[in-house]
Amino acid sequence: MRGTPIPSSLVFLLAALWAACSIAPAFVTSGFPSVSRQGFLGTQENSQVSAFPSQKDVGGVLSSQEVRPTAWCALAAGALIGSYLAISARRRAESRAPLGLTALRAEAVRQLRPRDRSDGHGWVKEDPEFNAEDESLIIATHSVELKKRPSGIKRYTHGVDGKGAMVIDMHEKGRYPGDPWGQAATAGVKKKFVVKTVNGTDVRRWDFEDIMDLLEDFIPDPDAQSAAAFGNKASRARQHDKVEFPVTIEYMEMKESAATSSASAGPAAPEGAWMPRLKGWDKSELDQERLRVASMPEPGADYRGPRYPGAATVGDEFIKTLMEFQKSGGILPKKDAYTMVLDMIELLQKETTLVNLSVTAGQQLTVFGDWHGQYFDLCNALSLSGIPSANSLFLFNGDFVDRGSWSIEVILLLFAFKLARPGGVFFNRGNHEMLETNIIYGFAGECGTKYDMGIFDLFSESFRNLPLLHLINNEVLVVHAGLPGPMPRVWLPGQTHDPEDAVPLNMRARTLKEIAEVDRYTELTANSFKTAVDDAPKNEEKWETDTRMIVDFLWADPRGGAGYGPSYRKSRGIFMFGPDVTDQFCRENNLKLIIRSHEVKSDGYKYDHSTLMSVFSAPNYLDTGGNKGAFLQLTTGPNGSLAVKPVTYDKVPHPDIPPMFYQEYVAENMPYLTKTMRKKKVDMTADEYGDSDFAGFQGPDEWEEVEEGMPA
Repeated sequence: MRGTPIPSSLVFLLAALWAACSIAPAFVTSGFPSVSRQGFLGTQENSQVSAFPSQKDVGGVLSSQEVRPTAWCALAAGALIGSYLAISARRRAESRAPLGLTALRAEAVRQLRPRDRSDGHGWVKEDPEFNAEDESLIIATHSVELKKRPSGIKRYTHGVDGKGAMVIDMHEKGRYPGDPWGQAATAGVKKKFVVKTVNGTDVRRWDFEDIMDLLEDFIPDPDAQSAAAFGNKASRARQHDKVEFPVTIEYMEMKESAATSSASAGPAAPEGAWMPRLKGWDKSELDQERLRVASMPEPGADYRGPRYPGAATVGDEFIKTLMEFQKSGGILPKKDAYTMVLDMIELLQKETTLVNLSVTAGQQLTVFGDWHGQYFDLCNALSLSGIPSANSLFLFNGDFVDRGSWSIEVILLLFAFKLARPGGVFFNRGNHEMLETNIIYGFAGECGTKYDMGIFDLFSESFRNLPLLHLINNEVLVVHAGLPGPMPRVWLPGQTHDPEDAVPLNMRARTLKEIAEVDRYTELTANSFKTAVDDAPKNEEKWETDTRMIVDFLWADPRGGAGYGPSYRKSRGIFMFGPDVTDQFCRENNLKLIIRSHEVKSDGYKYDHSTLMSVFSAPNYLDTGGNKGAFLQLTTGPNGSLAVKPVTYDKVPHPDIPPMFYQEYVAENMPYLTKTMRKKKVDMTADEYGDSDFAGFQGPDEWEEVEEGMPA
């Protein structure tokens, strides 16, 4: 096999065979954790890390780049919360740690992001800054000859003002003797080496794009190529033809001080300042909160909107009045909003992780995908679907809030639907029904602006109680994101998106019974993703299995190639799954179709696999997506099987408030949670936090922290 790459699927197969002999069939073990499982709201790759030694299981800072593009001082957001109780339905312990958010100061720089480039090279949040022209920072130079493409360098990043090229990620050893992807490492290239000359030509002052055009050295990645193509951006004119290999490259080894990244901390939180509630609510605490809410003042005499009558009597009249009232710019009184959320918590606590739902002859089930706070588009879709009734059931498949600036209006209307018809309206949790994402992507700031931060804590509790999946007539499964990942769940560093470099199909699929037993009452943390894979096969504890499946249900995506591959959404722990995975899961669980959401589709829906369909309901996502919205109507046909009919629609006008508008609330009212940032690029393309719904087509701007003394 000399000269032939050994795919990671072979490595995984060996691991799987070992696991089959040593731990099968114990993929799921019994017992609940008796201690806090992970720190809460920690770091991920490419995120600013900050630790507090006095805290146990401390997390880090999670920096977001999704912001209101017109603001000088908007909030992108990092979150630093450690030692959080990963709340169990049977055990709730208390643990506290700080939270950090990031304020932004705009400064446009050329757009050089890897997801915008088909070669995958480019700048990523928290890459080090360097000046390739500063001779005083050079320790030594190293001349190497690379004989063929690709040489094993996975990503270059650029320096100050988009100049120069630094090796930031590479294969640090060959996968087998003679592996061409090990050339650079064998020749002595190391991470943080900076390109000085190419075949004798000094390129230190060149634009990054020109150096990349000259080298054209990259590991082919179909996902990166398709992401860049889907961006539909005007191509940049090529300035240089690629050099012929073998090529001689002179690299500079730089002093440690040559590559820096800012790590400024926000001011200390004042005594008594608001911080997110980092523990679950037990019954006595919820009862006390009800008493507190009951003592809240009634709205003023000038209030002319609807009043929430209570869960027992809410009906269609209240819903219709609420819809129009919110469209006109009104919001429910704080006392009413609090009471609705408390009633929803009580209602959702009675539901299960996997809900069985029957659609009988004469009934219709409408499945909606992501709404992301786009209230006016929701109202337009409801004009097509009607509102819930005895024969018109609704299932909202997660991501109700964040990003759009009417998340309060969306979630209160959906809660009103559920309170009016508990047995006719259903919810699945999405990755934007998480405290972590809500702080980053706008919902927390909107809560603080329209009500107060106390209601945000209650919304977080309601989201933790949401079901994860719905099984329709025992033949269609609805989940926000994806299917369970590989078993055993072994991390394979260096795995690419090449369809042939895949983790193979499981020996068996997870059963619906196993899924139904997952303890859903939790919050995913940064460590949840890091520990969602193992370095070697092992016997998982039940809480580990549960957490890993929740990661899949909220974050995974389909792919075209077979087996399992790595995800762009986060650096570790999330998998993409191929059509064979979907086929096996459906076959072994006697399912005909999987319906999921989580990704924007140009037509609002798409069959990603023959038995897997995506639906995304928010049209013209983030006001720039250009996509249609869609919902799915499921009815029982003459033969008793479910038929699926997509309904699509275009955007409708909304008031002139941009996405992420309410993030400024945190920057203005809680500066102790902020850090100063500057804008790194000018247009929306993808999301460094890892929540890349458009996989390169649509997402937030890039931001970087402003160091002390740096001009604003």
